[in-house]
Amino acid sequence: MAAFYPLLTLISIVVFVWLARRLALGRNRNVIGWGLVGAILPPALIILYVLKPLAPEDDGDEDGAVET
Repeated sequence: MAAFYPLLTLISIVVFVWLARRLALGRNRNVIGWGLVGAILPPALIILYVLKPLAPEDDGDEDGAVET
C-alpha cells in the first residue's frame, strides 16, 4: 500500500488544481494564482468558494465623457 502514496499525492494535487481553476474562473479571480494555492494549500479553496465574484473590469470612462 505504501507504494501508492506518491501516486495518490499526485492525483490529489491535480484534483485540487482543477477545482481551484474551476472556482477561480467562476468568480473572475486569478486562475494561475489560485491554482498554485490550491496545489500547495488545499483548504484555501474554502476561501475561494466563499468569495463573491469580482465585477468585470470596465474599459471606458467612469463619467461617460467622450474623448476628443
